[in-house]
Amino acid sequence: MTIQTPIKRKPTAGRLQPFFAIGYLFAAFSLPALSHAADNPGAHEHGHARLQIAVENNSIDLIFTSPAYNLAGFEHEARSDEEKNRLAEISQWLDTTPLVNTEAADCRITGATVELGGQSGKEDHDHHDHGGDHEESTHREYDVSQQLECDDTGARMTLTSALMEKFGNLEELAVEWVSPSGQGSARLARTNRAFTVSK
Repeated sequence: MTIQTPIKRKPTAGRLQPFFAIGYLFAAFSLPALSHAADNPGAHEHGHARLQIAVENNSIDLIFTSPAYNLAGFEHEARSDEEKNRLAEISQWLDTTPLVNTEAADCRITGATVELGGQSGKEDHDHHDHGGDHEESTHREYDVSQQLECDDTGARMTLTSALMEKFGNLEELAVEWVSPSGQGSARLARTNRAFTVSK
């Protein structure tokens, strides 16, 4: 089952088109990502998620990828009304809350897509035990893209993320960014949720 909630808004004039910026983002990180994938095929680690960001002037395009367990507390198909409501609440939050924001909290979403996809199958995964007997393993992930506009912050933009505050199972967020000034990365944790990008 895939949950998809696109927001249709007109792109801001003079702004890098979102697909171009996201393509730039993928190109900038494709070699490290391919190298990591070769070392750890099919990586799906609970507690960890990835956030990729492209910054141009005051515009941010981002892609957030996380195992569903980090956000929902489960990865199987929603069975109860409570689980269905939980997934709907998560989708709504991801759709309407900027996943990064400035210290002044002045970033606005101009476009967003939230997808929950994955695969199920009878497999043996000893790393995937959360206290229950599993005959069938499930690996589901959230893939979220957002386009943000922020007020002018000057040459450097300090950003924070509320993801770990909102979702208790998310322990570490690997952040990678590109901008006209270069690229960088950071590992965020509950006690350290800020990073600075030079525009």
